Amino acid sequence: MQSVNLLPFKNKKVALVLSGGVVKAAAWHLGVSLALEELGFVLKNNNSDPKADFEIGTYVGSSAGALVSLFFACGIKPIDVIQASVDPRNARIRPITYKDMLYLGHPRKRPPRPLIFDPFEDFPFIIRKVLSPFLNISGIFSTKGLYKYIIDNVLVASDYCDYKADLFVVATQLDHSRKVIFSKYNYPSPLHDSTAHYYTGIPVADSVCASMSVPPFYVPYPIVNNHTSQVDYYIDGEIRETLSTHVSVDNGCEFIISSWTHTPYHYQDEIGSLVNYGLPAICVQSIYLLIQKKIVESRARRATAKDILDTVYDFMHGNQFSKSDTNKLLSILERKLNYNPKVRLIDIYPTNENFKLFFTNSFSLNSEKMSYIVKMGYKRTLEVFKEFEC
Repeated sequence: MQSVNLLPFKNKKVALVLSGGVVKAAAWHLGVSLALEELGFVLKNNNSDPKADFEIGTYVGSSAGALVSLFFACGIKPIDVIQASVDPRNARIRPITYKDMLYLGHPRKRPPRPLIFDPFEDFPFIIRKVLSPFLNISGIFSTKGLYKYIIDNVLVASDYCDYKADLFVVATQLDHSRKVIFSKYNYPSPLHDSTAHYYTGIPVADSVCASMSVPPFYVPYPIVNNHTSQVDYYIDGEIRETLSTHVSVDNGCEFIISSWTHTPYHYQDEIGSLVNYGLPAICVQSIYLLIQKKIVESRARRATAKDILDTVYDFMHGNQFSKSDTNKLLSILERKLNYNPKVRLIDIYPTNENFKLFFTNSFSLNSEKMSYIVKMGYKRTLEVFKEFEC
C-alpha cells in the first residue's frame, strides 16, 4: 500500500459519517474503515490510545451506518467484523445472521386506530380484498432481533456518556416532521433545519435499532420519550436527510469523512437498460437517484456558499476595505450561509464504473459478496485519499 501524507489531520478533530444501505452499506463502510486504519487513523473507543495523533473520535451513523459506528465505539475493529463474516469460527464476535435480521416478533402491540384512512376504499371489491391486509401491518420484520444481537455481542454500555468516542445515531420520528439525533450532547437545532433535534438519555441499543427500522421491511421502533412518557415510533435515519454531516460540524469537527454506496446505475453496453431487470432494479435505481440528489444538493449549497464568500472577500480586498470590516462581514455571511471554512469534506462512494456493486443484493450475507464489497470500499478509500493529498 502506498503511503499517504496525513499531516493535515494531525491532532485535528475528525469525524466518520456512515450512511444506511443494509448489509451492502455495512460491508462498504468496513472496507473504508479498514483502509483508514491502515493509512494510520485510530478509531477511537474506550480502550484506544488517548494520545493518538490521527484519531477519528466522532461517529455519525444512520441505519446500517449506526450499527457500524457502534461497533467502532465499542472497540470492535473493522477486521473483527469482517472476520466474523468470512470465517466465523475464528472470529472475535458472532456474525449477524438472517435470524437476527429477519426477526418476526414485533416489539410492541399497537393501539386500535380510528377508521379514517383506507387508501383502497374506492377500488373494485376484489382488489380491496386482496390489498386490505396491508392496512393491518406496519412492516414485515422487526429490528428487535438486531437489538438482541447488539445487547449480547456488541454493547459495552447503555448510556452514550459512557463512551469516550462521540457517538451520534440519526433516526426519523414517524408521527412528526422531526429528525432526531441521539447522543450525549444536547446541541441546539442546526440552522439549516429547525425540525432536527438532539435527544439525550435514550439507551444506545434502542436508538440504533430505531435508526435501522427502514420501512416497509421493518416495523417502526418504539422508544419511550423521557419528557412526555409517551411512546414515540421511529423509522430509518435517512428518510429526512442523507449523510448528516451537520452533526459533525455541530460537534466541532474539522475533517468529515463520509461513506455511502448510493451511486445510481449509468448505462453500460454489456448490461443494458434496467427496464430488463424488473421492478427490484428499477426501485433501487429510483431510491439511489433520490438519495444522490440530496447529497449533490448539499454539496452544491456548500460550494455556492464558498463562492459567495470568496467573491465578497475579493471585492472588499480589491477596494481596500479594512481587514476588520472584511472579517466582520465574512463572519456574518458564514453564519447566514451556514458555512464553516475550516471544515473539509472527504466523500467516499462507488464510482459509476463500479456498476457491479449496484446489482449486489443489499440484504445478502454471502461471504464472497461481502468480501467483494469490502475490497471495493478499501480500494476506493485509498484512491480518494491519494486524490485528497494532491
